[in-house]
Amino acid sequence: MEISREKYYEVFRRYRLTNWFPLGLMYGSYYMGRYNIYIANKSICDEFGWSKTDIGLVFSVWYWAYAFGQLVNGIITDKIGGRKAIMIGAVATILLNYLFGATPWGGVLSYFIMIWCINGYFQAFGAPSIVKINANWFSLTERGTFTGIFGFMIQAGRLGINFLGPFVMATYGWRYAFFLPPLVTFTVLIATFFMVRDNPEDCGFKNFVKYGEGGTEEPDEKPPELSYIFKKVFTSKILWIISGAYFCTGVVRHGLDAWFPRYMQDVHGLALTGKEFLGAIVIVPFSAVLGSIIAGWCSDHLFHGRRGPIAAIMYFMQFALLIVFLKFPHPYIASGLYVILQIFINGPHSLLGGAASMDFGGRKAAGAASGLIDAWQYIGAGTLGAGFFMGFLIDKFGWNAWFYTLLGGALVGGLLMASIWRILPSGEKHNSNNSKK
Repeated sequence: MEISREKYYEVFRRYRLTNWFPLGLMYGSYYMGRYNIYIANKSICDEFGWSKTDIGLVFSVWYWAYAFGQLVNGIITDKIGGRKAIMIGAVATILLNYLFGATPWGGVLSYFIMIWCINGYFQAFGAPSIVKINANWFSLTERGTFTGIFGFMIQAGRLGINFLGPFVMATYGWRYAFFLPPLVTFTVLIATFFMVRDNPEDCGFKNFVKYGEGGTEEPDEKPPELSYIFKKVFTSKILWIISGAYFCTGVVRHGLDAWFPRYMQDVHGLALTGKEFLGAIVIVPFSAVLGSIIAGWCSDHLFHGRRGPIAAIMYFMQFALLIVFLKFPHPYIASGLYVILQIFINGPHSLLGGAASMDFGGRKAAGAASGLIDAWQYIGAGTLGAGFFMGFLIDKFGWNAWFYTLLGGALVGGLLMASIWRILPSGEKHNSNNSKK
């Protein structure tokens, strides 16, 4: 007996919920296994006598390995499927977080560098797995909405370690900030194994999700040739400009997140369990998701699909807010600005890494475009924003060097996106007269 279309939808959505919810929790748990090092920064340095340059080097190798993983793991994920890929990354990050906390080598810096470098590579299985699976389960008209939902679930993982980590460390020491995330990840891994599937067809649903994008490019029955991908992506002036702006996002986003907890401890003498810090990190996931929603809505509805204008405006707002941050060094002001900055940082982060890579990479090369753009974010983080160079600058010149580096990233990012203010996803320039027709 054939069921009605409405009943079919109802059953499909129920199955899809049991698929995307544990998948979102899985990637959220990934974040717990990477943001924990920011919380433990000062405690690790105090125990081993490390400088900010030393801990910054540990940060850097993670970013470099993650950037490399973004370029490589997307291809692997396409071959083996998102479900297997995200579970491989989960098993590895469980083991590596435990090895980081249970170090038998004391304060030997090279040991921590090696472990965190490998963790960076395996963590890079998360993003391509999410994209790979959800592209199969959601139609194009649904993906924007669910991007916001997944963004919140990811930020919830960050909130979890930022909130629980300080209390765990205060009671048991910094090592337990690396023992807690593996427990969460292992629990979600079990749920993922039993509940998550790559495709609706694996659960008996046939021809439900309609694929394809608006535009002139037709889908291929087989993957495009590598020569096409390289030509489409690596010869695109627009994609290189966006990659440059994403480098700046890496400087500001990760530079702020990596060093803000240490700044509050060193400059303001505050414990991470204090209300100034905890109040900020509880709100941060909400402000980050709000920024993504604002950027996407403004880009689609106010700027007719152009990504440059709202991204440029948000970069310049970062610049303005960082000046206020620099000029008014008060703990409450710092916490409030940290929350507000997340709106203007995560707006371009979501817009350029998601929509713009699909816009200018096209259906056939969106994955490669996304890999190129996102890799540059982590290159920016590893070289200038959050790594050993930033640690060296803070050691040598104090915290003002941190502010000025972030200011430079925000300003350059804004100028780069302003340079493509009128560029449409088609690559043509926007004509305000035509938009009114």
